[in-house]
Amino acid sequence: MVNNHPEPALALALKQGTASDLHYGLHQELGKHFNIKLLTFTKINMTQRKAKRLYSSDAKNYAIGGFKPIEINAWTTCVIEQQQAFVAHQYSELAKVFFDHQLIADLKLGSVINWPVIVHSEVIGTVNLLAEEGAYLNADLSVLEKLTPWLAIPFLIDLIRKNYD
Repeated sequence: MVNNHPEPALALALKQGTASDLHYGLHQELGKHFNIKLLTFTKINMTQRKAKRLYSSDAKNYAIGGFKPIEINAWTTCVIEQQQAFVAHQYSELAKVFFDHQLIADLKLGSVINWPVIVHSEVIGTVNLLAEEGAYLNADLSVLEKLTPWLAIPFLIDLIRKNYD
């Protein structure tokens, strides 16, 4: 029987105290519902138009840390302005909005779900799921909606740490 309630496992990961434990727990939970070849959590700072990766399931190709510029395009309209998930099913769709589209192609990824994490009416980050083309054609985004409070925690931990450093 599949456990449809992720809270105990995620609460245990949070209680253990490390961000990596929580990221791992969230990755495991998301993996129950979505095909994931690459998962990243990216902090968004639209005041400075920069993004910073807080977690990556492929640190070799998508390293944690460092800032990258946020381009103004259809992705920012959808995710930042409209605060909606950006979903693409083909590499050609990704190539229109992601500067690193060639690396995405080299990794044989062609589908993406960028889920905005919104706190106080502001997108503070995105949870980014990638897989092969067509992987998210029938994706149930309500799973992400239900997990949103849990998905926000790593970003909130980062904000708290920033305020204490």
